[in-house]
Amino acid sequence: MKAITLAADLACVIAPKQPTATASLYWKRSRQNERFMDGIFSSMALATRLECWEHSDGFHVISSVEHPEPAPGEMDLGPEYHITITHEHGRCRSSDALWVLSEFGVADAKEDNHVPNGFVRNFWRPVADHLSGYECPCQDSEPAMREDKGDFVWRGTPR
Repeated sequence: MKAITLAADLACVIAPKQPTATASLYWKRSRQNERFMDGIFSSMALATRLECWEHSDGFHVISSVEHPEPAPGEMDLGPEYHITITHEHGRCRSSDALWVLSEFGVADAKEDNHVPNGFVRNFWRPVADHLSGYECPCQDSEPAMREDKGDFVWRGTPR
């Protein structure tokens, strides 16, 4: 239990991903959305840091560092970068999401959605570089629901 507490504490001091230097001209911080989202995360008692970003082409990103609690028998990856992406307050295409991930320097993040009909795409990447590419076991064990002609995949909420 002590290691989980330490990892949760680390998630509070690791900076969320930001647009890379070459991409930053088109992105701006959204302080109003940060205050709103921070209130939601606080009410859920989640220890996290987050930043909200808007792109001039209508993309919205919440970049945070979180420490998801592993399911029994699952590997504890420690803190993870969590990038959520929308486009004009709706779901973006997977090709657009891959472009946004590259703008934030996490092109290797893995998509993992657990909300039916969700409009946000969720991507995760362990902070520890050697764990990059890790696939959540739910990818193999939970049935995949496909929407948008297969472009969006989500799985039921983990128990």
